[in-house]
Amino acid sequence: MSKRLFAFFISLWLLWLSACGAALRLPLPADLALTAARGPQQMVAFLYRDQQGARLVSSLSASTDPPVPLEPPEQQVWLGEVDIPANLGLSTAGNVQYGMVIAQGDWQPAGQYGPGGVWLHALVSPRLQPFTPETVALADLLSDTRYEGQVVRLRAALIVATGASLLVEEIGPGGVPATTARQVKLLYGERDQALLERLQASGAARFGYVDAIGRWKQGRFEPLLLTLAP
Repeated sequence: MSKRLFAFFISLWLLWLSACGAALRLPLPADLALTAARGPQQMVAFLYRDQQGARLVSSLSASTDPPVPLEPPEQQVWLGEVDIPANLGLSTAGNVQYGMVIAQGDWQPAGQYGPGGVWLHALVSPRLQPFTPETVALADLLSDTRYEGQVVRLRAALIVATGASLLVEEIGPGGVPATTARQVKLLYGERDQALLERLQASGAARFGYVDAIGRWKQGRFEPLLLTLAP
């Protein structure tokens, strides 16, 4: 009997590990908005709630007052008035609440949702769980294939110049990368203009250390939330 119980608990543990790994590779709302998705769906997202209502968004700027989504409404997912579980631990800035979640529910056909009907997609009967990205080093992303497609958190220097955006392990005066510093390219590195304005400037380049939440995707880092490092 004890052997059977042991095997049962091992099976549950393996299933839990598998679920955790799968959760980290879920699509973003913007991914699903580009498809003809219908029916039950699961995604990783920022839950964003303001005076208009709640929705799921892929990326945010927290450098504005209040924070704002970086995608247009047609790439967001309308939730409306929903009960927010207390365990989500959302951040609050003015009349805005936001935080990362795993969301699942029934994806509705394209339509007109929310005030003014500006949201094309909606999720009915959403179930929300808190999500905390794993903290990794830049070297880990470059050396470990298990992070492919995952949403992670890291701290690095952001350098944005005309036509190029990089995350770099270490920079020196003027934002010059250290000689042996590892670096990766960013997708959409110039999207958060409010953040860029808060970085140091050197000619046309902007630079500074940031805390970054993003998705590691085929050798590039897709930023979902960038904040200045303390």
